Amino acid sequence: MAKQNSVVDWETYGILLKASRLANGYSRGAALAQAVKETTGLSVSERTVYALEDASRTPSADIFLALQQVLPELRDPEYMRPAFKQSGIEVMLVEL
Repeated sequence: MAKQNSVVDWETYGILLKASRLANGYSRGAALAQAVKETTGLSVSERTVYALEDASRTPSADIFLALQQVLPELRDPEYMRPAFKQSGIEVMLVEL
């Protein structure tokens, strides 16, 4: 079960993650996991991708940021806005 005491509504995040995965042509979680590995070097399992999508797990900071590198929607403040429990929360993403 995802964290309840959080700024992020992890169930909504999971829905947005899945929509972004599919929109970017990753029909399987394994394909997204492979893209994360190739892009960032971080190993993420297919099982983890699905656990994030169904909100049975919350991402570590590493996974959260790695997914943003592969799925551009997850870097878009307007796309991510529904995932925040309170209106007025600003999404800050830094490009290095």
